[in-house]
Amino acid sequence: MAPGAKIQKLNSAEPPHDQLGALFSHYQTGRYEAAEKLATAITGKYPRHQLAWKILGAILRQTGRLNESLAVKKKAVQFAPHDAEVHNNLGVSLREFGKLNEAKECYHQAITLQPNFAEAHYNLANTLKEMGRLDEAEASYTQAITLKPNYVSAIGNRWELLFEQKRYLEALSDAELCISKGYFERDLTTLYALGRTEDIYNRIEARSKIDSENISIAAFAAFFAASQKNRNANNFCPDPLDFISVSNLSRQIDHSATYIEELITELDSVATIWEPSEKSTVHGFQTAQGINLFSNPSGKIAQLKSIIIKELHNYRLKFENESCDYIQKFPTTNNLFGWHVVLKHQGHQSAHIHASGWLSGVIYLKVVPSLENHEGAIEFSLNGEYYHDADSPSFIHQPELGDIVFFPSSLHHRTIPFTTDTDRIIVSFDLAPNAATR
Repeated sequence: MAPGAKIQKLNSAEPPHDQLGALFSHYQTGRYEAAEKLATAITGKYPRHQLAWKILGAILRQTGRLNESLAVKKKAVQFAPHDAEVHNNLGVSLREFGKLNEAKECYHQAITLQPNFAEAHYNLANTLKEMGRLDEAEASYTQAITLKPNYVSAIGNRWELLFEQKRYLEALSDAELCISKGYFERDLTTLYALGRTEDIYNRIEARSKIDSENISIAAFAAFFAASQKNRNANNFCPDPLDFISVSNLSRQIDHSATYIEELITELDSVATIWEPSEKSTVHGFQTAQGINLFSNPSGKIAQLKSIIIKELHNYRLKFENESCDYIQKFPTTNNLFGWHVVLKHQGHQSAHIHASGWLSGVIYLKVVPSLENHEGAIEFSLNGEYYHDADSPSFIHQPELGDIVFFPSSLHHRTIPFTTDTDRIIVSFDLAPNAATR
């Protein structure tokens, strides 16, 4: 949604300019409650005004009310059938609900109305890739990039498509294009697939001098050093497995089992999405995009935030003598972003890192039996989605109720699937780096 886009005037009645200015200002600065009230008032009085509908749909999505957002976007299409952007916006929501064919048709309609709409071509490509129509997806990515040569998301996603097809030389070209936009690890990953190890070491060393705190580079550098049995040229967190730490809620609070039950009840009212797109959660629900559990929390969630902050203090003291940047430049502000995940039978989370974090954590509110096969456990490894070594070290933690597990955000982790017909419930969070250091 691009609220600043040109608005097609469908009727002579327009909201006052100061009202539109206030709406746009509220939305841009994250004052969603005020923006929603104003957008609702404007759409009630001026039902054919596209900007208000677009912002209202975006607010509802940002605050996790996906069903309401979808309904608003459908209304926007009814009132503005010739606006390419409202068709594109509707496609985004439909894709989130897994309605890929309907989303595809929305993007096609947007492109028909506005052939040079790069974002619609990009969204269409993502949907086609999810549908397994890879040749069409590649063509749509290419069209988006042709229209918008610096479209780094499209370039990066085309890289992923090419890499997954083992078209490494073509993928390397896209990876090189991404370097100037901050995606510093994709060329390293591709060079590793091509076996060009000497190039990799030199690039890691050079980039660590420029951006020593890049989480993605740190993750790959730790893997590469272990696979080559060589010195790690990146000093963010050379040995991330050494910085896993486990505590438990029972150390911070009496009657922790009762507290956990009450916390789960509070979390039940937080909007979730089933298998959200572009996330690692498989066969489970995750807090809706844009919702931060620790932004102005209350009740048991506020209490959990306080517990995490105390445990972070203890964690830092535990490792304070370590010389790596991860500890020596540890964030001094408790900027936490939290979400929760409810995995169902056969649920799991695929291996991933948290590229926007510094330290990440998991609090276990409901666990599943391991059945002597590590079911439901969290596995830490240096192996990534696109790079792997059979001899790479790993560590498995079988959680107990109330466990608090902290680890560097650069450390790959996954949940091992479980067969017990029950729920596995966690709260996860990232401690974000200080603004001054990123």
